[in-house]
Formats: sequence, C-alpha cells, structure tokens
Amino acid sequence: MMTATSEMYQIGDLHQFTSRGKRFVYLVPAGAVFELDEASSLVVDRLQFGRASHEELVEMLERAGHPSDELLSELALSQTILTGERAQQPRQELPESFPLMTLVINLTNQCNLSCQYCYEFGEDKVATPEGKKKFMDRETAMASIEYLLDNSAGRQAVHVTFFGGETLMNFPVMKEVVGYANGRAAAQ
Repeated sequence: MMTATSEMYQIGDLHQFTSRGKRFVYLVPAGAVFELDEASSLVVDRLQFGRASHEELVEMLERAGHPSDELLSELALSQTILTGERAQQPRQELPESFPLMTLVINLTNQCNLSCQYCYEFGEDKVATPEGKKKFMDRETAMASIEYLLDNSAGRQAVHVTFFGGETLMNFPVMKEVVGYANGRAAAQ
C-alpha cells in the first residue's frame, strides 16, 4: 500500500510591516508589496515557526472559517510561501561595462512658487539658497550631455531628465541642451 506524501510549505523571502493598522509583506523576488488579509496572515504567522504540511494549513484555515481552496495556491504563486527547498540564487558578477542610460540635470535650485511641501525650501527648510549657485551654466550642462553619450555605448536610447527647483527658470540653457543632445545623439 502506497501513502501519499504531503506537500510541505515554508515562508518565502519576504519582509513584513504594518501601516495604518494593516499588515503588509514586501516580497523580495517580485519586488512587490501585498496587503495580508486575515487568512493570509494566519498562514504567514504559522510558517514563521517552521514548515507545515498542506493538510495542516488547510485544517488550520478551515477551523478559523476561511476557505483554503485558492488561498494556498495564490500564496505559493506569489512566492509568499514556498514548497521544497529555497533555491539559492547564484551570485552575479558585476558587468565589466555598465553603460549609462539616464542623466538627471539639475538646471536650477531656484523656484518661483514657494510651495509649503517643497523638500528643498518648504516648511522643514532642508536647504537654504545661501552659497549655492542659482543656475547651472551652459558649459556644465553640455559637459553632462557629453559624459552621458560617451558612457552609454550599446544603449539604443538614453534619457535626460531636467530637475531642480523650477527648471523652466533656466529655459535658455534647457533649450540649448535639448538641441545639442539631439544633434549629438543623431551623429552617433
């Protein structure tokens, strides 16, 4: 007579946290955050103490009045719970070349709005304008574009993001940089 072996579950690679009275998990393999309902919380809490069989988890859920038909499958599919041994991910070597893809140019730290929520000059006053240059000069902006293009070999596209206080306050440099970058990129 053959006996069926039960599938054993263990907790996945996750981090738990609470916010506003609700439980969440950050699932490392997916890079995603999920809210735990009562039934999922029961399973996660149980597996914190070690492995459990499929039958044990089903029985626990049914005693608490939760249907388990799809729950365990969904938790396994999302890798919140795992069957078998955790596979060790092979360590990846750093690439010899890591071409740039994005450049953020801080055109100005000046702004004409005075928003209360501003991280730079709002209520918390993280920064003060004293001693800072107000606007990026043309030469620095062009050198930044050159650096991006010189260090993005193999990329089909690169991106330039204009950042700062109110970037349009340095519109002449922004306009010139866009024209220069488009021309340089087209020539490559």
